[in-house]
Amino acid sequence: MIGDDYFQLRSRLSTELHALSIAIRDLGGDTESIAISENLIASLKEPFVFVVVGEVNVGKSTFLNALFGQDFSRTGVMPTTEKILFFKHGPVQQIVPITPTLDEVHVPTDFLRDFHIVDTPGTNSIENEHQEITERFVPIADLVIFVFSAMNPWGASAWQFLDKVHKHWMRHVVFVLQQCDLRSPEEIQVITDYMGQLCRQRYGQDFPLFPVSAKKAYLARSSGIDRDRLLLDSGFHALESHISNLVSRNAARLNKLASTVRIARQLLESLRQRVAASAQEAQRATALVQEFLTEREMQVDRTLKKILPALDATERDYHEACLHVAGLADDALATKRAFEKPTEDEQEAIHQNGNKAHTLDYRLFQDLQHRTGDRWRQVGIILEEDQLQYDRFLHIQGRGSLFPPDVTIPTEADPEMRRLFASHIDSTIRRFVLGLQLEEAIEPGLAKARRRARWVPWLTLPVFAAIGAAWYFEGPLSAGIAAGGGLLLIGFAFLITQAALNHTRGLLIDRLEESTKTLREMLHTQVSSDVELVFTRFRDFLQPAQKDTTEQEQLRQAQMERLEGLADSLRQYEQSLRS
Repeated sequence: MIGDDYFQLRSRLSTELHALSIAIRDLGGDTESIAISENLIASLKEPFVFVVVGEVNVGKSTFLNALFGQDFSRTGVMPTTEKILFFKHGPVQQIVPITPTLDEVHVPTDFLRDFHIVDTPGTNSIENEHQEITERFVPIADLVIFVFSAMNPWGASAWQFLDKVHKHWMRHVVFVLQQCDLRSPEEIQVITDYMGQLCRQRYGQDFPLFPVSAKKAYLARSSGIDRDRLLLDSGFHALESHISNLVSRNAARLNKLASTVRIARQLLESLRQRVAASAQEAQRATALVQEFLTEREMQVDRTLKKILPALDATERDYHEACLHVAGLADDALATKRAFEKPTEDEQEAIHQNGNKAHTLDYRLFQDLQHRTGDRWRQVGIILEEDQLQYDRFLHIQGRGSLFPPDVTIPTEADPEMRRLFASHIDSTIRRFVLGLQLEEAIEPGLAKARRRARWVPWLTLPVFAAIGAAWYFEGPLSAGIAAGGGLLLIGFAFLITQAALNHTRGLLIDRLEESTKTLREMLHTQVSSDVELVFTRFRDFLQPAQKDTTEQEQLRQAQMERLEGLADSLRQYEQSLRS
């Protein structure tokens, strides 16, 4: 097709402009930029204007049909008038009168989207239209085609019309010598030589001159029979090549494309700067949220380090409480207790696992709570202050990004936090003490000692009987020996009872000493859990914010890559345009 190189360039630029327009809309460009991009796209659609001039019956319609390969101006379809016909694309074929001497002809033919054709009445028919053609259409024409008939190329009206064309516009003029199939090659050569000589004499310049047979060219493009030979004989190859070259190298059109590219790059650069600023802001927001998360972890560590001395002090207090409980255990495991019958209260306490006030478990819990209560309340205050300090840091540093610029800075911590912390510590100590099961630890040994102590009364009667019998039968000496043996037997019973009590006492002390590490671990676990829980609400807030800022950063990066791709395409287009 005529001007393929130019239209490929234009189509490529149109694609880039559409991509730019979509990018401006997608990335929140201003309405002015959107309007400019749309105007640039619309300006590319401006068609070329060809003005065809010639006397009546020189075959202008046949020539146009052959040139564009479309039967858009058939005789009989268009009314035979002496008006100027302005052919342009339309959805349906119709004639729209514009002035008494001008009609617009809408034809649903694709090439008319890119080429508007001004078909003038014969130059030898009406003189009045000459002025309108030269003043209205020739100045805007990309090409003025003078069609001469090979049978009579000397008609004065066509040359007189050319006289009216301003010399500035004559660079767009092309001569077409039509109906050359009606003359011999020698005659055509004579005619073309003379026309060239005449142009040099009258206008001081040569015009491109192409002898053609529009009839043969149209047959080649419509019938499909012996096309190559007919097209070669028609002489249209040279004419089409020249017109295509004029279209593709039209300085005004190429300058317009170059200007369009410059404006597009300015729009793109403006958009790129806006998106780059947003990308930097997204990067700062992501870094800020990451800083907050890191600071949260560091604050948790700092708070735990502040609480470590409380664990050490609690461990020392527990040692003292263990000594106190060991003293109480000495009373509970005294030898006389082995010879006493358990009271009903003691039996009930044993059955209830030491829930009574006088059990060792309860006493140890009360002692430990009394020693450490104030300390852990102070730890709760420290935890509350650290939480409030981080909350204030978060609101101050995140003002304008995570929080509105007018956000209120927190001045008080959650009042429930300290109470819950104290409750958790108290519950942990209670669970620890109940887990020791001190009453259950001494109950088997005490029960065993009591069983052994029961043998002492039963041994007394046989001893006295043996002493009496020895006295009676053997005399005082035998009675003394029997008394000594009985005392040894009773002493042995006392010794094994005392051994059972001592063993139980040793087991109790060992259990208390071994439990120190367990108490520290339970308290450390509970404190770590509470500290983490206090700062978890910040993590629950920051992690979604981190996800959002990361997604925004990735989105802006993708947008920047999209714009860089557009910029590369426009740079490559400029190189193609220059070449």
